[in-house]
Amino acid sequence: MSRDLTIISAGSAARQLDPDCPDVYFTAGYGQATATVESGTWQLAHRDGRIMLPYVVRDVNGVDADATSPYGYAGVHVAPDCAPGELADFWARAIDHWRDTGMVSLFLRFSPLDVASVEAVRQLGVDLTRRPDTITVDVTSGPDQVWDRMEGRSRTAIRKARNCGLTAGVRPTVGTDLLADSPFRQLYEQTMVRLGSRPWYLFPDRYYHQLASGLDKALSVAEVRDACGAVVASALVMRHRDRAHYHLAGSDPVAARNGANNLILWTILEWAAENGCRWVHLGGGLTADDGLFRFKRSFGGARTPFWTGSVVVDPRRYEVLLADRAARLGRSVEDVRAAGFFPAYRTGNS
Repeated sequence: MSRDLTIISAGSAARQLDPDCPDVYFTAGYGQATATVESGTWQLAHRDGRIMLPYVVRDVNGVDADATSPYGYAGVHVAPDCAPGELADFWARAIDHWRDTGMVSLFLRFSPLDVASVEAVRQLGVDLTRRPDTITVDVTSGPDQVWDRMEGRSRTAIRKARNCGLTAGVRPTVGTDLLADSPFRQLYEQTMVRLGSRPWYLFPDRYYHQLASGLDKALSVAEVRDACGAVVASALVMRHRDRAHYHLAGSDPVAARNGANNLILWTILEWAAENGCRWVHLGGGLTADDGLFRFKRSFGGARTPFWTGSVVVDPRRYEVLLADRAARLGRSVEDVRAAGFFPAYRTGNS
């Protein structure tokens, strides 16, 4: 077995690893799409595919850089039979490589479906933080059992949607599905604006282009149509082996009041159960146990823990950048550090 650390970027070598990735968030196609939003470069540090760590490198000041997990849930994947010594050696080599290439810090978003890997890296000195839980639905028992486990209010909303003439389905995306004037894009972006979401969530055209080309058949669109055939709710679904992820979604407010959001989630669960999936990850809320979280919980899923990790790769450069940031903000270093943002030298960035 090789003891080397391998760092790969976008290209054929990265794509060759995709089938062995534990989840879609580790794949080159998804990582490169996220990198377009971060204005960064996607890379994957790995050892024989047994340890995998995808990240997006971002420029800080033309000299220094930092990195973050691709938006979503990746972090570090550690094979179940990986010995602690092997992981420690990988980590030491990775830290040396990152420091040599000017990286100052690394922010990791771990997979709620891979708790064992979180526990494995706990011994490496990564500063772990428990975030609000997410919801994962086990669909292996089939659609009927999934339906029975849902809360009554969800089933009632789905029946209401059907009584209002709404119908739903899931299909592979085609070229026009992610264009700026597509039903999905319009519904999603209108929903984000209506909810007052941060501008970051209004993804640029290049993100959708890269997502479609990078995921190809692993990307599907779920749609709810009204009695006239117009799309009134839509969501993107990412599939990797036995996992499906509810990615981005939007709906017409009138249709939402008539149960369209319940119908679209149920349709995704039913589709996943009928197509060989084991898990459907719905994500979480905006804050712990908020209305969005309770809505997702009503579909009978289990709470799954979401952890993030903070790594200071180069402590000296980190402190220099932090002091510079504090001076620019007209605040003390201690005040900026106490704000709790990581990396602290990005505090106040839009």
